[in-house]
Amino acid sequence: MTWRTNDWRPFGLRATPRFVFIAAFSLCFLILGSWSYASPLAAAPDEQAHVIHAYAIDHGQIGTATNPPSKVLVNFNVPISINFVKIDLHCWQFKVSVPATCMPPWDNSPALMKTPSYVGHYPPLYYALVGIGGLFSAGPPGIYLMRILSAALGAVMMALALYTVARWSRRRGMIFGVYLAITPITYFLSSSVNPSGFEIMTAVALWTTLCVLALEYREEPPVELLRVLVFEACTFELIRGLSPFWLFLIGLVTILLLTPRKAFELVRTQRAVQYVVAAIVSGAGVAATWILTQGTLNVLPVGYAVNPNDSEFTVVSKVLTHVKEWIRESVGVLGWLDTVLPKVIYKSWYYLVIAVVAIALVRAKNSQRLALVAVCVLSFVVPVAIVTRQAHILGIVWQGRDSLPLVVGVVVLACALLVPAGDPSRLARVFLCLGIAVIALNNIYAFYFNLRRYAVGSAGSHLFFLRNQGWSPPTGQTPTLVVFCLATAAFAALLMAWTWFAQGPMRTAHRPNLRRLD
Repeated sequence: MTWRTNDWRPFGLRATPRFVFIAAFSLCFLILGSWSYASPLAAAPDEQAHVIHAYAIDHGQIGTATNPPSKVLVNFNVPISINFVKIDLHCWQFKVSVPATCMPPWDNSPALMKTPSYVGHYPPLYYALVGIGGLFSAGPPGIYLMRILSAALGAVMMALALYTVARWSRRRGMIFGVYLAITPITYFLSSSVNPSGFEIMTAVALWTTLCVLALEYREEPPVELLRVLVFEACTFELIRGLSPFWLFLIGLVTILLLTPRKAFELVRTQRAVQYVVAAIVSGAGVAATWILTQGTLNVLPVGYAVNPNDSEFTVVSKVLTHVKEWIRESVGVLGWLDTVLPKVIYKSWYYLVIAVVAIALVRAKNSQRLALVAVCVLSFVVPVAIVTRQAHILGIVWQGRDSLPLVVGVVVLACALLVPAGDPSRLARVFLCLGIAVIALNNIYAFYFNLRRYAVGSAGSHLFFLRNQGWSPPTGQTPTLVVFCLATAAFAALLMAWTWFAQGPMRTAHRPNLRRLD
């Protein structure tokens, strides 16, 4: 049996995977690019340290030891115009009612100065890519270009996830899953200079590819799909210090989804799968070599203090009190964890995630249900265990974004199991399209709230953009807001049209027919 052509006739479009990739990348880039300008420089967590590292690495610096020597800090020589991003911004940081208009004028001096950074030992891949912006300018234009490059990386991964669904998947729920998995904090981080956003976006793409592979191509995976998997996995494990560990856990969940027997059979009988495993293991070896030799996992002891005499049980109890906060941060506490979004945004995401997980658990087969339960449990247990183990030394150091590479798997997998493969029922399509619309509205609200917080403060005028009040991004308040709203609406419309009208994997020029896999 073959599928019918994916003509979205009400829109006059003949959809192909390439069309989906180009459209998704273009719209996601506009969305993330708008986010890049919606916050002042250094508004994202640790952005000043990441900017300095990115600039330095693309100018041939690997960092020099500090005096006294430190396991975390290294010195870089950067222009004052780059180091100025470290200026004391406490006039508005942690004060959500204060707009960013209190920032002093930027010092564009090219004179070099020695400055320490606590991220100089992080894996260099992300920094080498975004640091290209610093080759064009050592001031605000270069830093904004770094943000734009970071946004482009995130847009590529989001588009790649949707391309994978378009080309190889019969599960319409995965369209919704990709969109639901990317919360406001991921947009915010991906559009700033911070590798965490790129890690989360890549994790979404990786989970999507693995779900397609494990649920729909258990017998003979397409070579092109395996190539996409290798690219995503090898990129992912080279982004941050914990990325290889997250990849290991993602692999375990994938084995449960396939069943251990089927996973072993695939590796034993499929030469292409053997190459994939070898490539991913080799990438993990490169990542581990850097992490262990450079001390990437060393961090500053800046967490919530724990009494040295506290027992393990007491420490676990204290750590558990932060879980609710981490869940909220996974949706989005913006800025330096100082900008809490309106409650309706959190509730919308909570209810949608709970609904899709509950329905998926009911509809799934035993092995699928086991995999979904496993990733849910791991998403809770692993962060608690990591933080507890280091609490006496570092304090309680964790944020919701740190575990999102694993948490997004809950959403992507649950949505993959949400509706049967093939053409979903009308009720299922209505639910998915309404969910997409809700997410789009919440994204617009979060973006507006963030822009307003920096323009006029959280208590300022709701219509600040009509009078151009307070702080304004280089692209202007109204144009930035309009571009974001239009791009978000267009992206949501694309996903809803695809969900409603598509009838299986899309045809490609070189692959006119795809055989159905049950």
